[in-house]
Amino acid sequence: MSKAQHPSGETGTPLHAGGVLETQVSRRTVLKAAGIGAGAAALAVAPVAAASRRTVPAAGAGKANQAKGAIIRLGALEGGLTDGFMPWKQFGQEFVWNWAAQMLLSFAPDGSVLYDLASNHTVSEDGKTYTFTIVDGATWHDGEPVTAADVAFTYNTALKSVAGSNIGGRLLPIVGAQAAFDDTTGATDATGIRVVDDQTLEIELSEPNAQFLPVLVANTRIAPKHVYDGIPIAEYPDQPASTTMFIGSGPYKMTAFTPKESVNLEPHPGYVNGSGYSGAPAAPGVVIRIYNDEEAQILSTQSGEVDFNYVRKPSGDKLELLSSIAGMNAQKSLVGFNIFVSFNLLNPSNPLLKDKRVRQALVWSLDRDVLVNEVLGGVFTVPSVMNHWIQEWAVSPDLELYHPQDVEKAKALMAEAGWDASAPPILARHYPPTLDPDVPIIQAMWAELGVSLDLQPLPDDTFFQDFYGDKDPNTPEDDGPAYDVAFVYGFGTLDGSPWGSDEFLASDRVNPAGLNSMRFANPEWDSAFAAGILATTREEQGPHFARASEIFNDELPYIPLYQRVDYSIVSDGLRGPENATILHPAAGGVKYWEWYKDEA
Repeated sequence: MSKAQHPSGETGTPLHAGGVLETQVSRRTVLKAAGIGAGAAALAVAPVAAASRRTVPAAGAGKANQAKGAIIRLGALEGGLTDGFMPWKQFGQEFVWNWAAQMLLSFAPDGSVLYDLASNHTVSEDGKTYTFTIVDGATWHDGEPVTAADVAFTYNTALKSVAGSNIGGRLLPIVGAQAAFDDTTGATDATGIRVVDDQTLEIELSEPNAQFLPVLVANTRIAPKHVYDGIPIAEYPDQPASTTMFIGSGPYKMTAFTPKESVNLEPHPGYVNGSGYSGAPAAPGVVIRIYNDEEAQILSTQSGEVDFNYVRKPSGDKLELLSSIAGMNAQKSLVGFNIFVSFNLLNPSNPLLKDKRVRQALVWSLDRDVLVNEVLGGVFTVPSVMNHWIQEWAVSPDLELYHPQDVEKAKALMAEAGWDASAPPILARHYPPTLDPDVPIIQAMWAELGVSLDLQPLPDDTFFQDFYGDKDPNTPEDDGPAYDVAFVYGFGTLDGSPWGSDEFLASDRVNPAGLNSMRFANPEWDSAFAAGILATTREEQGPHFARASEIFNDELPYIPLYQRVDYSIVSDGLRGPENATILHPAAGGVKYWEWYKDEA
């Protein structure tokens, strides 16, 4: 068995963070609020408990800036997938939320807490109760004050699928959350979410949990309760604040939104955060151009229409084009995400896809060196760790690399599994809808094994339902996703750490409880990961996560094809991006309120 070669050097940080994590997770860690990052599509090393009760103070205080320079012009490819702006239904809205919304806190590149709507938090001695103080003077974009009741409302609503939530599974560690989640009427709230007064929120967990801060708190924007008061919960998704005109408390407020085309934002003079900033943000406004495909994004960037574009997984030729644009620079953003092919493990058209030998054979058949270097231009790499997360401390040293290509081994595995080369084609969906150049090459490599593909796109408008949802929502049981195999990008964790991976791989995290598209259900993986997040030190966590990595590596619910590399294309006159390690829209610790553009 070939050994995994662990990555070295810069690995990125957890989702909603921006630097390399070095310190261990312990009860002492949370008191210092250091050595942690935060996590979305997951996530970060998080504190578990506290040795003694104390307040974690705000850091990084700053002064309000006067508006200066020109309006910032941004591009957003993910906007084509966005279905409204409800914080409890998350999928690609960060391109607006980063400018218009607030969380209680996120994490800076060095792992320290960056307070947002909270000015501080405390943790009880047993590690189960978190108390957050809401920053004084925060207001919504409509002028109403922000209170702890808004946070409680947001978290409770996130437990209710009837409100359109797809993140309810993140809150299940909270006392009483399971009862609220199970109540399909939406009438039940979690007893562990308690409003003490207008400025104080208390959240009680059933037991200490290493994912609470990064997976829930640093991943969930807060919504205004008063906007939804008196409205039936089933009608929340239809409200203007949910669909067309988000009302937040962030540094900029939405003034215009044309779906899949553009967003306009203007400064919010009542902006306050817990890191010491108050008043209007630095720039006089923000305009966001939304693209339906990568070609439009690249052409827009080349033509000078934007000052900033985050480009996911550019091929070598596209990166060369982007890097040559006068007046702009390409800033590499190393992420832990991968480009992958996932499998329907519930009811694929060919049941043999549920046999791990078939999935192993499919990856052994691939010449990924050719795919990376000759087809895609050498920007990506063949993964050095075949697992959902890649940080060395949390993976087994004995993982199979499935590399280099071994067609004979692949054929032998297919024969053992009983694959019939005359079987009908399997449904292979792909995103983006425009076919990436490597997919037809993979199709040809798999044809050598007797596997035929019926290639069909995953459209923007139905991507979430087709990929994560139930392909027949009219039946009471889960009929699985609308694919047999799917070529997509973005699984993994932003910094390569394990935090939040249960959202994608735990058996109880199928939509709307999570994002387990494959319907992967392995009790041993569930147990190993659960033990890891309940442990209190990295030394205790590591063996559990390593065992989970071994199970993934053997079962391959999805195949990490390539390690992804993203790029930010930044105008030479845009100030602020240079201070961030990772500029992925889901990365935290980025002080967007400080960004401004030099006058031309």
